Amino acid sequence: ATLIGTFGEDDDTGLQNLLITDIATAQVWLDRVGRLTRIDARIADGDDAALAQLERALPDGHRVLTAAGRTRTTAEMSAAFMTNLAAMSLLALLVGLFLIYNSVSFSVLQRRSLIGSLRALGVTRGRMFSLILAEAAVVGSVASLLGVVAGMLLGERLLLLVSQSINDLYFRLNVTDVMVSPLSIAKGVTAGIGASLVAAAVPAIEAMSFPPRLAMTRSSLERRTGRLLPRVALAGVVTMLVAVTVLVLSGRSLVAGLFAVFLLILGFALCVPLAVRIASALLAPLASRIGGMLARMAVAGIGESLSRTGVAIVALAVAVSATIGVSVMVDSFRGSVDDWLQQTLQADIYAGVQRGTLDPALLEDIAAIDGVESFSSSRRVQLEDIGGRTQLIVIRMAPGSYAGTEIIDADPDAVWPLWEGDDVVLVSEPYAYQHEVSRGDLVQLPTDHGPRTFAVAAIYQSYDINASAMLMSRNVYERHFDDDRVDSVGLYLSDDADPEAIMARIGEFSEGRQEIRFNSNARIRELSLEIFDRTFIITDVLYWLAVGVAFIGILGAMLALQLERGRELAVLRALGMTPLQLGAMITTQTAVIGLLSGIAAVPLGIMMAYVLIEVINRRAFGWQIDMSVAPDILLSAVVFAIGAALLAGFYPAVRAARSQPAIAMREE
Repeated sequence: ATLIGTFGEDDDTGLQNLLITDIATAQVWLDRVGRLTRIDARIADGDDAALAQLERALPDGHRVLTAAGRTRTTAEMSAAFMTNLAAMSLLALLVGLFLIYNSVSFSVLQRRSLIGSLRALGVTRGRMFSLILAEAAVVGSVASLLGVVAGMLLGERLLLLVSQSINDLYFRLNVTDVMVSPLSIAKGVTAGIGASLVAAAVPAIEAMSFPPRLAMTRSSLERRTGRLLPRVALAGVVTMLVAVTVLVLSGRSLVAGLFAVFLLILGFALCVPLAVRIASALLAPLASRIGGMLARMAVAGIGESLSRTGVAIVALAVAVSATIGVSVMVDSFRGSVDDWLQQTLQADIYAGVQRGTLDPALLEDIAAIDGVESFSSSRRVQLEDIGGRTQLIVIRMAPGSYAGTEIIDADPDAVWPLWEGDDVVLVSEPYAYQHEVSRGDLVQLPTDHGPRTFAVAAIYQSYDINASAMLMSRNVYERHFDDDRVDSVGLYLSDDADPEAIMARIGEFSEGRQEIRFNSNARIRELSLEIFDRTFIITDVLYWLAVGVAFIGILGAMLALQLERGRELAVLRALGMTPLQLGAMITTQTAVIGLLSGIAAVPLGIMMAYVLIEVINRRAFGWQIDMSVAPDILLSAVVFAIGAALLAGFYPAVRAARSQPAIAMREE
């Protein structure tokens, strides 16, 4: 072919590796003279007469299909992918609520005396509430705008990761520019300001709820917090029960499943403060025996200052639980995929043509290579009807290769003879879930001889990228389709054969005849797992954002606690406590906060993993994943929580140790 022109550089086509030629030329090149793949026709909406006329003009075996139908399955899968990403973003926002609460509480705390004075001078409770919310709204607006800018910059960095995942899983995508719609910006700003107002409401109520004299005392807040703990915990239990109810009654709704996950997180978070108070009371005597009075004061102080420490523990626990939940889900998913690959890849070498079919003569030469004992062949066909596309995988099994397909709901010894001879198909687990079919049901497929009905012989396990598919025997396929082409083959070698030598021979045979892709089963498994790992990099980024937000929350909580206890710590210094002892006490306290956060995160993380595996992934993709909890994931999460807390508490500890007792006690 002679190149006669190129696309202009300014054309925003988003297409790569594209050649355009006349249909007649392409028909000759591809040996498809007189054949067309499809005809695109535009018909005005509601013009049923033109549609009927078009249908009457078509030859037998041809159908009119909507353009939306052929993209529906891919659109649904990619929409589920984007929904999961949005859920991880909302998780970061949920952890951010605790950070905003800490920040506003810190601001209210710094001005507790001022608030008390204003109340004494006649400022009403409603006016005080409005002032604090207005301040939060202003700060939230500025922060939200900064967040939008930071989000766009982060989006540019993450664009490659997301597009790579979509390329690996769904369809080829070439995106070079970040486009942010005004609606996305509006949603981001609204979410930021709304979260600020919701999180600031509790400290605002706290500031307005006490009489002026009590507003100047710390003990009033802790007494009120102590009285509210049982009610808050009860509300948490009720919230989790509501979440379970939503999961049971929501059917297959992915959005409802994600909503239930957030209800579970919220409900569990509401139960954590009461558990922390009980745990600190139980651990204080043990700490006394291990580290003396300073350790006892550090541990007991967590429960006594729960209005500050409780929120920090909840924020870190939720963030760490997200890492546990996602890690357990990904680890379980990876293990299931790895087991499936080991079972499915029965052949020693796989060879095929990308978006094409093997030359029959070349296939015969490959099968005749010394060392090749037998081979299986496969053909992937996209069948289209009014309901969309159905992927049909046509296989001629090699002797002994049936073990590569795991039958879920039937006896394999009974299924395979039936599959080879009768008009039956096997459906993948995702297909069965998405189309609500089971063993014994009938499915109708468009064949070359008109629509035909096939029985579902069984359901098989599949984690294929295009997992929603049917499996049909080549013998059955040839009865209903005028197609003897083969896409790929699996070669089974003799025990003494060298796979590398066989692949070299395949390269020699195919050179100059047809471009073939071939690889060993070990390399295909390795490449598949690399694609899997790339897919979940983006979720790693998102939950690390949540952990970063929780880290800042602990820092703010510890600073607030040191500010409130400034005079108390000054008295301890005046009584003889050294700066080193004071810093050690605060460091011990932050370490225990991290320990309690890590312990609280374990059950919540396992609960999140279970829902992600059994509900979210199931509803989004139809996969059934075997859940496995690796002890090292739980242990590393607890260690990470302690490390994050220690790091966040380092500055408050140094600040408190360097404070001057005389200045701190001079205030009164």
